[in-house]
Amino acid sequence: MTEITNYRLILDELDHTLSHVRDSEAQAFLSQVIKANHVFVAGKGRSGFVANSFAMRLNQLGKYAYVIGESTTPSITENDLFIVISGSGSTEHLRLLVEKAKSVDAEVVLLSTNPSSAIGALANTVIELPAGTKYDAEGSSQPLGSLFEQAAQVFLDSIVLDLMKELKVDEETMQRNHANLE
Repeated sequence: MTEITNYRLILDELDHTLSHVRDSEAQAFLSQVIKANHVFVAGKGRSGFVANSFAMRLNQLGKYAYVIGESTTPSITENDLFIVISGSGSTEHLRLLVEKAKSVDAEVVLLSTNPSSAIGALANTVIELPAGTKYDAEGSSQPLGSLFEQAAQVFLDSIVLDLMKELKVDEETMQRNHANLE
């Protein structure tokens, strides 16, 4: 019979990766999210799913958050925050979106394994999650970009806990803000 032990490897890799995020970076990111009138998120593939889940939590917290590409997403402005999740930091479509956001003076935050990437060079803030990507077999025993995507999810979920405190939003309020047309 197979013993389920791979989760230990995953947890160890996550701990190692997330331990590299500086408290000052997390605090600055938290402040950017709080300050923003609207928060826009984007990512491709599994990173896009992580971005979408963060937007969902932000809406449940009472923040206006949008997933880029949805037909109901409004225009971004200088008072808004654009969060991009890209392991490589070089996804061309995302780079073009960042250029557009920067052209209206919106703040841009990149979560990536590669702070010196094309998107990293454009972003106001880069939060580095040192993990293997789909282009880099080193850095993780997991396939493709799994570690990066998991680390991004856990990092953003930890920010949600901080946002709950800072915005004085309890779980009951979040439950009331949860989608009811499912």
